[in-house]
Amino acid sequence: TMHNLRLGVGEIVELTHAARKQLQNIAQGLKAEMQASKVVHGDETGGREDGQNGYIWAFVTEGPEAVRYFERDQSRGHQVAKRILGDDFDGHLVTDFYAAYNLILCQHQRCWVHLLRDLHELKETHAEKAEVVTWTKGVRKLYDDAQSWLKEHPEATSQERQVEYEDLFTRAGVMGRQYALSYEHPCCALAKRIMRHQDELFQFVLVPNLPADNNLAERSLRPLVVIRKISGGSRSDEGTKTRLTLASLFSTWAARDQNPFLQCLNALRHPPATAPPIRPRTDPPPVRRSIPCPT
Repeated sequence: TMHNLRLGVGEIVELTHAARKQLQNIAQGLKAEMQASKVVHGDETGGREDGQNGYIWAFVTEGPEAVRYFERDQSRGHQVAKRILGDDFDGHLVTDFYAAYNLILCQHQRCWVHLLRDLHELKETHAEKAEVVTWTKGVRKLYDDAQSWLKEHPEATSQERQVEYEDLFTRAGVMGRQYALSYEHPCCALAKRIMRHQDELFQFVLVPNLPADNNLAERSLRPLVVIRKISGGSRSDEGTKTRLTLASLFSTWAARDQNPFLQCLNALRHPPATAPPIRPRTDPPPVRRSIPCPT
């Protein structure tokens, strides 16, 4: 009977590998859904395999058809993100300021929480310099003004959004040019970042309900980071595939408010012969509240 069933570690491992192979088509279907989404959040973190360093990439979406998709690659280069997203991806990619994402040819929204943290650190490090404090507060005000405007204009038209975007874009350029060429000034690095990503800071003003931060991807990766800290990584390519495939499936079911156990049981009983067709996401992602960050 099941009550008396006793399995060794090796048998459990073989069962999980077998489950992954049977559910692989469903995971591929999730990847296709992610690639067809209008808004995708991307992030990456370290992931060791057989003692070798590598990276776990996460590409996730929000809403009723939310997707959590994970893959590992030895590289942290842009070609990995490009391969996973696919050549036809034409949505908005929400990420931090990591340079690999610069080469992905799509619309970008860069994470303001990352920028606000760096502004806060800069201000605290140079608290005695009035021009640094003034500048960091000025950049922070751009974000606050954008969020305030959106709150005050929930039904803004595309034209109104465009006007507000152009105003914020222009103001950001003024702030960036203030120190972008002052190579010895403490504000130089962040000023250059603003200039480099000037058109990617306020896409959330142009696009209704587009988040201004990348916390969704970071939160989605957190369970895998905890597993990595406990286990130190996986021992083989097979183990990595099993871990990340099952993580993609169970995290997606949970994000969709479905019972992961029941979904997995049903999928194992009735596995699809092929990957499910792409289901383009037509509904906008839900409204996200801005996450305050002191500066």
